[in-house]
Amino acid sequence: MQTHPNKQPIVWLRLSDLIQQRRRGRSSLYRDVAQGLLPPPVRVAANTSAWPAHELGEIDKARLAGADDEAIRALVANLVAARKVAA
Repeated sequence: MQTHPNKQPIVWLRLSDLIQQRRRGRSSLYRDVAQGLLPPPVRVAANTSAWPAHELGEIDKARLAGADDEAIRALVANLVAARKVAA
């Protein structure tokens, strides 16, 4: 079982989970990924991609704290870089 930096199991969110949770369509979510406002999904199997829930939670916390798009892009870049360090 995979864990994130706090040593808790990683909760994976599939695209359908994000669509329901964020009330946004598939195209809008992938546009956010392209614009750096969401991290790209992680390939977890041959035909399956998902997002680590803790990364999306960090983005949500930043938004609630009033972060603008540039701050979110910086946060997303840090989250993606942390994936590489953890690997």
